[in-house]
Amino acid sequence: MAAQNATEGKSSVVSETEATEELGFVIDKRPFTSVKEGKAEVLFPSSHDVFYNPVQEFNRDLSVAVLRVFAAEYKKLEREKKKQAKLKERTLALRSSVSETALEIPNVSNVSSNDQERAVPEAPNESNASSNDKERAPNKSNASSNDKKITTLDAPDASNSCSNNEIIALEAPNASNSSIIDKEMPGKEVVCEGEKILVLPPGIKDEEGIRILEGLAASGLRSIRYAKEVGGVKEIIANDISSQALECMRHNIEHNKVAELVYPSHSDASMVMYQHRDPSKRFHAIDLDPYGSPHMFLDGAVQCVTDGGILLVTCTDMAVLCGNSPETCYTKYGALSIKSKACHEIALRIVLQCIESHANRYGRHIVPLLSMSADFYVRVVVKVFTSKVRCKETFSKVSWLYQCVGCETATLQPLGRIVINGKSVKYQLSSGPPITEACFHCGHRHLVAGPIWSAPIHDREFLKSLKESLVEDDFTTFRRLFGTLTMMEEELPDVPLFYVLDKLSNVAGINPCKMVQFRSALLNAGYRVSMSHAGQVSIKTDAPAQVVWDVVRAWEKLHPANRAKMTDDRPGKRILEKEIKTKISFELHSDANPESKKRELLRFQIKPEKYWGPKARAKTSLFSSDQEEKRSRNQGKKRKCHSDDNHLLNKMSKDEVNHQIKE
Repeated sequence: MAAQNATEGKSSVVSETEATEELGFVIDKRPFTSVKEGKAEVLFPSSHDVFYNPVQEFNRDLSVAVLRVFAAEYKKLEREKKKQAKLKERTLALRSSVSETALEIPNVSNVSSNDQERAVPEAPNESNASSNDKERAPNKSNASSNDKKITTLDAPDASNSCSNNEIIALEAPNASNSSIIDKEMPGKEVVCEGEKILVLPPGIKDEEGIRILEGLAASGLRSIRYAKEVGGVKEIIANDISSQALECMRHNIEHNKVAELVYPSHSDASMVMYQHRDPSKRFHAIDLDPYGSPHMFLDGAVQCVTDGGILLVTCTDMAVLCGNSPETCYTKYGALSIKSKACHEIALRIVLQCIESHANRYGRHIVPLLSMSADFYVRVVVKVFTSKVRCKETFSKVSWLYQCVGCETATLQPLGRIVINGKSVKYQLSSGPPITEACFHCGHRHLVAGPIWSAPIHDREFLKSLKESLVEDDFTTFRRLFGTLTMMEEELPDVPLFYVLDKLSNVAGINPCKMVQFRSALLNAGYRVSMSHAGQVSIKTDAPAQVVWDVVRAWEKLHPANRAKMTDDRPGKRILEKEIKTKISFELHSDANPESKKRELLRFQIKPEKYWGPKARAKTSLFSSDQEEKRSRNQGKKRKCHSDDNHLLNKMSKDEVNHQIKE
């Protein structure tokens, strides 16, 4: 079983045993099974049921990279806040000093000119001010070098802690200050928005660092990786409601020697978050990776994250989000899902809309940094801010989705719009619907889904910082990380959803053209085009649907379809009968191939192993002392019951059987 759940070379057996009587169960006496990932090594009580999914290593690698950049960004913002506070304090002190000095200046209106010449120099000015006044005034051209150093320092006391020393080393690199730098514990440079920020190395507690909550920690693997691979961290709360998981976490935390940073918690994740709603207790980063949907945790998450903090949320209930159960999707996410070739991006936008809805109830709003569809799940990273004014803009960021059942052409209608006229800002309802009763292109009816998030789902500056921060030796999935982030960066930010080339060709009943030819046709027509990381043959473009179908019609002219076999109600027949209104050229365009393809980056993951996908919910029975007895007792239970039923039916007469069925 361990070989099925852990990658080759990552699992091994450790000769350790442990008994835990106070929790009401006994850990299996067989040797522990070790699983290594990144710089962490977690132990499972038994090799026969290791709850570890190697496919999600990509998810965890991405999370580590995100938190590294966020920790550096947090350091930068805190440094700027301190600079502004000190500048304000010095400015107020300077004004107070100038006003006090002005009161001492004599009235020169009634004195002689000689007396005035003697009196005027006593007033302070920039050319001949005293040394004390020069020290009070920041950024003067004739200030001494020592004054300049003092104005750039963040830390109030250079000898207090390692974190303070590291900030001083970054902001005052002058050799004269080298004595106050802790050389034995150097910081690590992290690129943040094009600027190098120095943070404490991983594994060392930073009293001025970020606080992280992992609401559903299970074995604690993710939290341990954060402690050993993310610098600038103050503390990590690894929570799980299972007492068995708690004991497993404690053992792994001790085994990895990160007890100074990672604190195990045994509670309901929602309760932990509700208990930290007070601004002084909030977390800077919250990671939610549940079995299935995270909807029950979002209300607490948006309340207990700091202003400007981030949420990292995973959803694995893709069947619900991709249209198999729209009614269930509405009960969980407050939106109707729909079956579509772009269903994975729709899933991302449903999740973002749901988080925004929860945040708005408390005067907060989100800014998506990264939204990823990968393997069997979606993962979003958003920042949360407090602003009631910004909350009013939400209804212009979410839209209803109308999708034709024939050609699958999608049309979005925002719930509202913002009209700005000078200083006047008005919030108005949208007028609609934006479609006719029958589809303009094929004449079929529409289905309604949503509302979905229709604003950008990525922050390009954040993606750029994330790519620059990646170190190949740190991540097993480096190639896939870099390729996926590059594709996200290439996506058109203001174009929701995408077309799928195979679907367009299938609707029209023609052989598909090459992707580079279709992209060239749109580019030659003057429109922008990109791919989506959520689809291998996706076409994301700002061209109207009319132009997209014109490209299909133009290709059909060159490679005719068999229209004789098309029925009158087939969508493709009506589409091909329409006139081409756009000048279409399939000549190869220089930008038809994206950079990610030219550089041969790993853009889409090949199935990593047989039977890969989401694992079953972790079983707590592996901690039971009578596990083998229970297994033997239940062996062949269903077969035995079925055999007994057949034997009973054979003994009963036909009338008795019919009577039993009626009852």
